[in-house]
Amino acid sequence: REDSDNWICEEKLEAHTDWVRDVAWAPSIGLPRSRLASCSQDCKVILWTKDEVAGGSWTPQVLHTFNDVIWHVSWSITGDILAVSGGDNKVTLWKESPEGKWICVSDIDKSQQQ
Repeated sequence: REDSDNWICEEKLEAHTDWVRDVAWAPSIGLPRSRLASCSQDCKVILWTKDEVAGGSWTPQVLHTFNDVIWHVSWSITGDILAVSGGDNKVTLWKESPEGKWICVSDIDKSQQQ
């Protein structure tokens, strides 16, 4: 939030144990929640959710712990699929099931395609 010419820290999201490499906001037009994804040197992707109606703080959920550092996360334009890429040369796509569980729907290994 901006106050005059200064930014004010509203909340710190702390769950990673090493450097955070990327953060991506999920599109949430018309939804009563905000969601973002963060990835780190600790090989984890964490999903952060905040209920905008009830307020409160951001809730972390570990999407997955990978075998190598994760460099990038990116949401689809509809905000229901998350792309994850890391040091193992793989791109994985994750989608939330109707039950709220995140499942890997695609696993592309660039090193095997050459």
